[in-house]
Amino acid sequence: MKRKIISSIIILILIYVTLGIKPINAESIKTMKIVIDPGHGGYETGAINYDDGVLEKDITLKTSRYLKEYLEDYYGVQIIMTHNGLDNNTEMSIVDRGMVARNNNADLLMCLHFNSSTSNELHGAEVFVTNNKSCYKYNEESTEVGNLILSNLSKLGIYNRGVKTKLCNDEGPKWEYSDGSKADYYGIIRYAMKGNSEDRGLDITKGVGITSILVEHCFIKGEDVKFINTDAKLKQLAEADGKAIVDHYGLKLKKDVVSEVILNAKNIDMIVGEERKINVSVNPTTAQNKKINWTSSNSKVAVVDQNGNITAIGAGKTVITAIADGNDRVLSRLNVTVKDIDISIQNGNSSMLVNGTMQFYTDTQVTDSSISWKSSDESIAIVDQNGLVKGVKEGTANITVSLEKYNRKDTITLKVNKLREGEKIEIINYKEKDGVISNFERETLKNSFEKNIKVSGNLKVKVNTDKIIGTNTRVEILRENEVVQTYICKLYGDINGDGKISAMDYMLIKNKIMEVKDITGTIEKDVADVNKDGKISSLDYMLIKNDILDVKKISIR
Repeated sequence: MKRKIISSIIILILIYVTLGIKPINAESIKTMKIVIDPGHGGYETGAINYDDGVLEKDITLKTSRYLKEYLEDYYGVQIIMTHNGLDNNTEMSIVDRGMVARNNNADLLMCLHFNSSTSNELHGAEVFVTNNKSCYKYNEESTEVGNLILSNLSKLGIYNRGVKTKLCNDEGPKWEYSDGSKADYYGIIRYAMKGNSEDRGLDITKGVGITSILVEHCFIKGEDVKFINTDAKLKQLAEADGKAIVDHYGLKLKKDVVSEVILNAKNIDMIVGEERKINVSVNPTTAQNKKINWTSSNSKVAVVDQNGNITAIGAGKTVITAIADGNDRVLSRLNVTVKDIDISIQNGNSSMLVNGTMQFYTDTQVTDSSISWKSSDESIAIVDQNGLVKGVKEGTANITVSLEKYNRKDTITLKVNKLREGEKIEIINYKEKDGVISNFERETLKNSFEKNIKVSGNLKVKVNTDKIIGTNTRVEILRENEVVQTYICKLYGDINGDGKISAMDYMLIKNKIMEVKDITGTIEKDVADVNKDGKISSLDYMLIKNDILDVKKISIR
């Protein structure tokens, strides 16, 4: 009971660790965050054109929505609105608007407004930016974007009043930035730059401030009314803003930019000297530049050319990365495990009976038709291309497995024997097929096991263990000191060959699945495939876990 409790604890720990492992292929793509602030809103109407019944809050909201719509056609852009229309009984403070940009670490804050004057003579567009010059992205960059906006608005016929700065009149320290420069008059720029604190705020020389632009598109009354009197014209203003942003930051339309790189595999196994072509596709198919740049993280393991052809160089692991040429933020990774070729015959059964069959195993990663089996004398023993040998008559033959493609081979000398008069071998209660004994219970002791192998005449049984029968236990039938027949034992779920099903077997399967350590040996891989679906997966280690916890026992088969 104590042993089962300990095993249960180990299993629970392994499950916890397993579930805690995260995929290695996850890739975060940086986006450009643009915060759009529709000026005013709620009970704060902003400027009013009483003659035409136009409220600034209404047209700033419409223009902002058009700008958002325009920019969302571009790749890698995230649009955040400070608000999407406020209830008439509410307001949104300037501090809160500025902090939307700060809290989202925005790349750009666009404040959309329309100008007002007591005079109908004033007209034109103007842009306000910060006066702070401690970083390029403050005054210099915002001025560049502002000039592009004004240039685009000029093409619509709107007079260019220039890019401007406006400073606070208050001489108190709370209206200064951390570097001692005078703070900006417009609160949304000021708070986006330094935060909502009443002191000098954070050290803006380190770039914590937000690039902010306040656009007064034109005057809400007078001769500029002709630029805002329809939704179509408001959309033109938004597009003038948007095009300036696109041009300055080099944004590209989603339909023109690769947004996804797709490989036809995520994990592959290769052997030294092998070549493999990796197929790649991209989305969207309308992307203008579909070129892919390939790299290998370890050229001593595998190299890749710029057509996606991988060549395995040496044993180990590497990561092949396919990167979109026109958008290097988008990539896909392929995990490559390279193994040297092992073509040795594993079970090494060197004796069998006439008319008997024996399954030979070889642990190699090659599964294609390049593997070949051959008998040196088919009158004595024949072998098929799966390594199944049949004894034909007494004598000796060499059984060879080859990988001609890689110039590797292994040979074993097989002696085919014939039973003499009075000699007989009988295996009872257990299953024997092709030289493999199975269907015995776990933790079967040697003495109990031997009772199920009956021999007569001059034959005797030799089992190469002193305790418990497990996977790979070797059984020899001897005539004096000569081996007449050999068998290999197999117990499903017993991967380490100790005749038990325990947390150690669970760990071996988990390490295989998580690619920490492979299970070596064809027989070991076979018994690890507990559910017999042709692969080693989480279903197999769940079956072993259930066996250990006495939920459901694995069939001994």
